Amino acid sequence: MQLSPEQVQSVNILLSAVQVAQRRGAFSLQDAHTLQDAIDRLVPREEQERQAAEAAEVGSGDDAEAAVSMPEDDGSDLPEGSE
Repeated sequence: MQLSPEQVQSVNILLSAVQVAQRRGAFSLQDAHTLQDAIDRLVPREEQERQAAEAAEVGSGDDAEAAVSMPEDDGSDLPEGSE
């Protein structure tokens, strides 16, 4: 199966979002393991390591996450008085 450039870009965005969510503690260890297995099937480990090294060179973790903008939970959806 051949993916179009747009599909490849979409997969890369989804992978980045999963990695951001994992760094923020969104997944249990079992879920993280399952997701890593899926990522390993899509992206060779060597490429993952290269991308991680590039992200580390760019700067802090916040800069590395800038490629994917995920909304922060500011608690605004909580009922009054439950903060």
